[in-house]
Amino acid sequence: MTKKSARLAFFMGLALLVPAVTVLPVNPGVAQAAAQLSEDDNAAVTLLNTYLNEIVNMKGEFTQTSPRGQVANGVFYISKPGKMRFEYAPPSPLLVVSDGRWVTVKNTKRKKDDQYPLAATPLKLVLAGEVNLFEQAIILKVESQDNLVAVTMEEKDQLVAGQLTMVFDREANDLVQWIILDGKGQRTTVQLSNVDKEVKPDPKLFVVKRAKERKTGSDR
Repeated sequence: MTKKSARLAFFMGLALLVPAVTVLPVNPGVAQAAAQLSEDDNAAVTLLNTYLNEIVNMKGEFTQTSPRGQVANGVFYISKPGKMRFEYAPPSPLLVVSDGRWVTVKNTKRKKDDQYPLAATPLKLVLAGEVNLFEQAIILKVESQDNLVAVTMEEKDQLVAGQLTMVFDREANDLVQWIILDGKGQRTTVQLSNVDKEVKPDPKLFVVKRAKERKTGSDR
């Protein structure tokens, strides 16, 4: 995995916003073949797919835990299709914005930006106007424990090696955990709180000016 791919895999831990719960066991290895899904498995994936399609707007707070145990907090916004913003609280210098076409990761301290096509990232599974997990992802495993269902999948295009696991609470009809394992088995999780699905975020939140576009000197 290249350094750029590793950074992309890390930031893809931001793609979905979820509250903290007991996490179901996840195999850190990257599977290579789709699972043979039972009728119950298909029903569970369909339920998750329906939920993702029902999401239009969101605002809330998030807590991210990196593979090394580093914790960062902040505020997030989602406006489908395609738009997302993660504002990290100090001392983190990060800002992550999807404008519907590009995902920009800004480091305000280093005045450096990384940018990736939205269509080439796992974010498309969350931010698409119409989600179809059966067509857009390879379903590797479906596990159930009480009311929780964990759906583990990987990208068909395999831009970044690794797995995504979404844990869904069937009783509450809500996502409760997002897990990303990169090609080396390193885990990133994101938790959320104070979620508001009725909010309509300001469109300006999803407009980002890249560092190289900033004017200096007499041009300012």
